Amino acid sequence: MEKQKRSKTKRVLIWVLGIVGGLIFMIIIAGYFYWNNLLKVTLEEAVKKETKGLYHAKIGNVYYGVFAGNLYIRNFYLYPDTSVYDTCQPDSVPFMLLSLKVKHFRIDDISLRNVILNNQIIIKRIAVQSPEVTLWRKRIPTKDSTRKSPDTTLSLKLPKGITFLSVGEIQLQEGSFSFIDQTKDTVTGIDVPSISIRITNLLIDSASQADPRIYNADDISITLRNIRQQTGNGMYGIHVGETGFSTAENRFYISQFHLEPLYNRHDFSRKLGYQSDRMDITALKMTLTSVDWRALLLDQKLEAQKLQIDSLVLDDYRDKRVPMRNGFQPPMPQQLVRESKASFRIDSVELVGGKATYSEQVSNELGTIFFDRMNGVLTGLTNDSAWLADKTPSPLKASAYLEGTGKLEATINFIFGDPFNRFTLTATLSTFDLTRINPMLTKLVPAEIVSGTVNKLLIPMITFNDNYSTGELTMYYKNLGFKMVNDDNTTWSGIKTGVINWVAKDFLIHRDNPQKNGKLQSGTVYFQRDKHKSLINFIWKSVFSGLKSSMGFNSKEQKTMKKGKK
Repeated sequence: MEKQKRSKTKRVLIWVLGIVGGLIFMIIIAGYFYWNNLLKVTLEEAVKKETKGLYHAKIGNVYYGVFAGNLYIRNFYLYPDTSVYDTCQPDSVPFMLLSLKVKHFRIDDISLRNVILNNQIIIKRIAVQSPEVTLWRKRIPTKDSTRKSPDTTLSLKLPKGITFLSVGEIQLQEGSFSFIDQTKDTVTGIDVPSISIRITNLLIDSASQADPRIYNADDISITLRNIRQQTGNGMYGIHVGETGFSTAENRFYISQFHLEPLYNRHDFSRKLGYQSDRMDITALKMTLTSVDWRALLLDQKLEAQKLQIDSLVLDDYRDKRVPMRNGFQPPMPQQLVRESKASFRIDSVELVGGKATYSEQVSNELGTIFFDRMNGVLTGLTNDSAWLADKTPSPLKASAYLEGTGKLEATINFIFGDPFNRFTLTATLSTFDLTRINPMLTKLVPAEIVSGTVNKLLIPMITFNDNYSTGELTMYYKNLGFKMVNDDNTTWSGIKTGVINWVAKDFLIHRDNPQKNGKLQSGTVYFQRDKHKSLINFIWKSVFSGLKSSMGFNSKEQKTMKKGKK
């Protein structure tokens, strides 16, 4: 009997404990959802209050695990109230607006107790999944002497009431970014379909102002992918496979770059309405190393040790059947450097494995010349005022293969501070088959080389300025033979006097140079710059004038220069 009583009592106790446990569980669940809902409402109201109604937040769900210290936010949306923005005074609101959509936001290992009792925020990791960021430029910022001085430390400040903040890692994974400029008559912008950001060891404390790191983090790295954008005139598309930077590595890079003409060779200049160089440019990778982020962020000055360009391919085409643009003159490189609004200093620019093709079209047939296996280093690319005032030369030392065979080694000395844009060229060319320049030669003069080998070409110096080039070159060749093209060619009328003089032996063209008697004939360089055309055209036509001179084709100016030397 007593056993039955004890058994009954035990069952009752278990039943009571079960009911009590169930009630406790229900209270915990109710408190959990109440707490999370309270947290959600609190966050939404805090955003509106702290931004004075300029921004609103919508949160789908908030979950906080008290024991694990993990906070989850799903479907977070931060957006601006443009009606409030439009009623604010310009100086009281930022000139840009931001919207942010996040599917999944997670904070790992955060203790609210530590925040409340110790005023410290210590977080192991923040992960943001698939954020969508949109930035609107609404106004152009104006200078105001009454405003606070700009940041000179690149250090973040602690939130109000917090004495210490530490975040081990912040990750924004596979997001998207859009920038919209509404400050002009036509709305412009750029879309980045893929962006990733990683920040490691963010630490802010009372000694933050003396922190040598960029924004108090060991590293800030950002990667953008699949950027596509049109140039302002609508003639080119800019495609970038990937670009990014790292503050710890002091590196910035662009990979799979392509400046792509949006019109074919025939239509490009006709669409513009005037003659212009059509540039098709690709590069496997461009990398800036040893970037001074402090100079860039604080002084808006780009300072880097090296810019390396890998596998650059340039296709430069000009359709000379289209009229010139009235009054337009492309600037010389020195002029571009001096007049650049951006301040920069890059110690060296290195080209590795490039190729350049230059083409002209004056009739149905195309004249082309190309250089491949191009390598070079430019030292001292800068618009630093002291450098420009001192007129210090910036040498470009390069090598390439002309038409894939003859090795060309050249040095160009630019003086970026020279108001007359002077520079010099010295070069040598190794053994080369002269018939390979026929694709360009036959489109410029009514002659075709049928045989000839260059043993070497020496260019002691050619001097260039805004208006013309002068200099000398010597081409050592043998077995030179050429023939004149059909005299019905329209170009014939322009040079027939010169050909008649050649027949009359005013031109003395030798089969070999040096001749069998040892006499060596040099070419005189003289070319008046066509200021409507590019630097590449200027250099090529100058060298070509010396090549023609060494074979006996001399202009009036070249004849005068030769007589003066004699």
